[in-house]
Formats: sequence, C-alpha cells, structure tokens
Amino acid sequence: MLLAGSISRQPMADQVAALSCGIWQGQPVADLDYAEDSTAEIDANFILAADGGIVEVQATGEERPFSRQELDKLLDLAEAGCAQLFEMQMAAVKAGL
Repeated sequence: MLLAGSISRQPMADQVAALSCGIWQGQPVADLDYAEDSTAEIDANFILAADGGIVEVQATGEERPFSRQELDKLLDLAEAGCAQLFEMQMAAVKAGL
C-alpha cells in the first residue's frame, strides 16, 4: 500500500516474529514440528520484536522443571530463528508481497 501510494507512511511500528523452541531428546531445538513438540521435555514459545525486545514468552516444563541456562539456550535459538524470519518479512515487504 505504501509503494502504491495508498498510504503516506509506514503503519508498522516494529516487526514481530514468533518461534517454538524446546528441549527434545535432551537437545535444544528450534521450530519444533508436531511430533517433537508433543514429546518435548520443555516446550517454549517466543514472540520477539526486531529491535531485540521480548513481546511474550510462554514456557512449560512438560516432563521436568528446567533451569535458567536451558531457558537462555532456548531464547538464543529463538533470537537466531526470528532474525531469519525478520529478514524474510522485510524481503516480502520490499517486494510488495
């Protein structure tokens, strides 16, 4: 709409992206599929802003309590995965999709 001239300024304040991460078979995994998610020891969902802010974190110890270190590893995975999503979002916006 911006490129077409329908609006005069960018309406988006910031980009956001969401990613599921978890500890599955003892290993931190990003972008869990259904089979992994349904059997994960720890399941977490992250919604992150492109400026580095955290919009939402939901994490559950499905089979056991988890440590701060494990949560930090999952957040690191989510940040890396969301960075890729932000790049794809911007490419789509620039392409007018």
